[in-house]
Amino acid sequence: MSKVKSVRVGLVGCGIIAQWQHLPALSHIGEAEIAAICDRDRSLLASVGKKFKIAKCYDDLGELLSKEKLDVLDICTPPQTHAALSIKAAESGCHILVEKPAGLTLEEFGRMAEACARNKVKLCQVHNMMYEPVMLRAISQVKSGDIGTVMGVEIRVLSRRTAELSKDPKHWTRGLPAGVFSEGLPHPIYLAQAFLGAVEPVAVHVRDISRHRNVASDEIWVVLEGEGGTGVITYSGNSPKDKMIMNVHGTSKSLRIDLWNSVKTEYAIGGTSLYGRAMENLKQSFSILTCSAGTALDVVTGRFHSGHFNIIRGFIQSVRNGTEMPVTIEQAREVIRVLEIITRLVQVKPGP
Repeated sequence: MSKVKSVRVGLVGCGIIAQWQHLPALSHIGEAEIAAICDRDRSLLASVGKKFKIAKCYDDLGELLSKEKLDVLDICTPPQTHAALSIKAAESGCHILVEKPAGLTLEEFGRMAEACARNKVKLCQVHNMMYEPVMLRAISQVKSGDIGTVMGVEIRVLSRRTAELSKDPKHWTRGLPAGVFSEGLPHPIYLAQAFLGAVEPVAVHVRDISRHRNVASDEIWVVLEGEGGTGVITYSGNSPKDKMIMNVHGTSKSLRIDLWNSVKTEYAIGGTSLYGRAMENLKQSFSILTCSAGTALDVVTGRFHSGHFNIIRGFIQSVRNGTEMPVTIEQAREVIRVLEIITRLVQVKPGP
């Protein structure tokens, strides 16, 4: 039996997200072959090439595309560069996997999508949180009708990143339309859309409570009106630890999803008596224990796969088999549309 040809992948942008998520995932996906990597920082390029045992390293994307016969280009560069790199890759006949946000405006994303359609290649924006195992379980439970009709969602993102980046006035996030919010908000936007359908931002509030004066704002609240209820996003850069918690409220019960710890619990269940409250606490404690034990076992046995791994593997399989992408063009466009509206409402002023 002949061996099925691997999908040849080139990666551009050798920073943290490439080293922590994309390259490890690609290294363990049997259908994928890392053909080459690219970065303008030659020192970083050499270091990453050595770490992941990648022989072909380029400091110019044009040279990589001309010399390597790629099926996919994986783009892990800052968002300001996504449009130009994606269009260049599309014109070279490469399918494109790109970190969020794929484009900073609808107009920019439109040019990317048009170039991909013209060259008959796929474009997939990375919605990795949608493919975390705990989120996949939550989505399945909601679709089954177990929690009743969804009434609303609350998403709280706690991050060390904003406070850390505020110390560096030259970091690339400073050049984004809404600063670090442009980079961080796509995650809760697409999660809200998964449960509420199409959403519209109706209110935005920002403030700065850090002691670093290099940013204008480090916290944001966004209120969304959706087809399936109201959503509230809180994004704070003033946390000692990264965390993302999502509450999904239904007419029968509610879910609390801890994406960082991979734990899902139910609440607003049972009676209002002291006995009912105690039983709810016991059920939640049991859920935490069983989820934690299950995740630990999956990690130890190698069965646990991160959202990045799952979506990258899904895209590789989509390219290889000609099936639907994990994130469609329409879904990516909706995230960018909502992000662009929030950006206008934020009116973040550059720091001094």
